[in-house]
Amino acid sequence: MRKKRIFMACGMKMPNDPELVENLSKIAKHVAQTGWTIAQGGSSTGIMGFMVDEFSKYSKDIFMILPKKFRKDLPNLNFKDLTVVEDEAGRLVGIVKYCDTIVVLPGGSGTIEEFMYLIETKKYFEHDRNVLVYNYKGYYNDLFKQLKKCVRLGFLDKGALKFEVAESAEQLCLLIDKTNMAEKNNKTQNNRPKKSIIKK
Repeated sequence: MRKKRIFMACGMKMPNDPELVENLSKIAKHVAQTGWTIAQGGSSTGIMGFMVDEFSKYSKDIFMILPKKFRKDLPNLNFKDLTVVEDEAGRLVGIVKYCDTIVVLPGGSGTIEEFMYLIETKKYFEHDRNVLVYNYKGYYNDLFKQLKKCVRLGFLDKGALKFEVAESAEQLCLLIDKTNMAEKNNKTQNNRPKKSIIKK
């Protein structure tokens, strides 16, 4: 039986905020030391590469979901297991197919796309993955407001917003631990726990 996989949805650029970088390092260390396999989208640059590099200081259990266009980066990638997908759309499918929990870190348009894909597919019951969002210094507050507006205007069912939000690295680590425990209990109960919706 494979180890649980946690996908880090994040960007190919590094933030210019040293505190955020320090927090990301703590998160990567915690994930490694609590027995997860980290999953990543196949890039050695930006936060994507940084999280894997930090994780690899404590564990070598790294799983890559690599779009074909990134094959040239293979010599620069640090991984134990690899699956190659056709394109970015294939990577999105691979996230929910191969991973148990998804953590949405601060990032750009690609990260937001991954987050929206998780909401959209969960809305149609296409997956039951745990989704955690690291809302560093309110980074996603405006996006949360827009999602609430979608619900208020009838464009989105409230039930689609089944993800949990962490306002700090410490809180995110606690949520990851909670997810880890829930997954262990799920093996006995054979029933994934329901996640709370976006915070009010």
